[in-house]
Amino acid sequence: MKKIALLFIITTLSINVFAQGRIKIAYVDMEYILSKLPEHQTALKELENKAARWKSEIEKRTKEITDLKQVLEQEKVLLTKELLQEKEEEIAFKEKELLKYQLAKFGPEGDYVLQKQRLVSPVQDRVFGAVSKLIKTAKYDIVFDKSNDNLGLIYTSTKLDISDKILKMISKDRKKEDRKKDAKKRKEKKQRELTEAQKARKEMMAKKKKEREEKRKKALEERKRKREASKKKEANKDDKKKTEEEKKATADKPAKEEKKESKENEEKFGKKLTPEQLKKFESQVKLTPEQKAAKRKAEREARRKKNN
Repeated sequence: MKKIALLFIITTLSINVFAQGRIKIAYVDMEYILSKLPEHQTALKELENKAARWKSEIEKRTKEITDLKQVLEQEKVLLTKELLQEKEEEIAFKEKELLKYQLAKFGPEGDYVLQKQRLVSPVQDRVFGAVSKLIKTAKYDIVFDKSNDNLGLIYTSTKLDISDKILKMISKDRKKEDRKKDAKKRKEKKQRELTEAQKARKEMMAKKKKEREEKRKKALEERKRKREASKKKEANKDDKKKTEEEKKATADKPAKEEKKESKENEEKFGKKLTPEQLKKFESQVKLTPEQKAAKRKAEREARRKKNN
């Protein structure tokens, strides 16, 4: 019934197209196209691996149930009615769980169908997208799928086969996508390198800043130490000078007193003293060096006058 309806639709479309002008027909072999796509083969392999694990689990559970049935059959005559019923219920429960597992994995809405849609559908969508694009570009009026048995196609000319064209378009689109991915990866890599360079530069600047701060701190501490040493040196120098001045003042005190006394005598007796005055003066006070010199001079003059 479906074939008749489909042929009716095709015949109607053909009549309408012929009425408008020349009809352009082509076909694709979806099975052939999918078999040539690596991503489709990868998806199928992954799906089959999952299906193999599920089938292995089903076989394991089936064997377990079979073994239980065999043991029960052998021990049936030895079991009580209650124990026999309990064993049968256990086997029935396991059979129910097995059926539930089978439906969950391979049922109409099971994991196999869902995984197939998830893994295979993107590849099929890519193929249908390329077909749609080619139809619009080449302006085909009708495109059949040769692998669809519902069409009931008896003969198709290879001249009308556009499967290889579809594969070329898919390959071209894939390369374009790969170039975009590579460009994106290069951009991300460059961004990472730039970020790492910025991070390294920031760390280097922070390190240099820390070194400058430490150097500045050391220089300040050195200058402070030198100032303190200079102040201490100046203080020691001042203390030494003060001590020397005090010593000198103490040493010069008798001489100053003698000088003061000599000055008073000079004011009292004058600079030139007669021998009598000197004798009298010597008996009264201690002579200063100047007074002694004056005394010697007076003695020389006295001797000179005497000789003359």
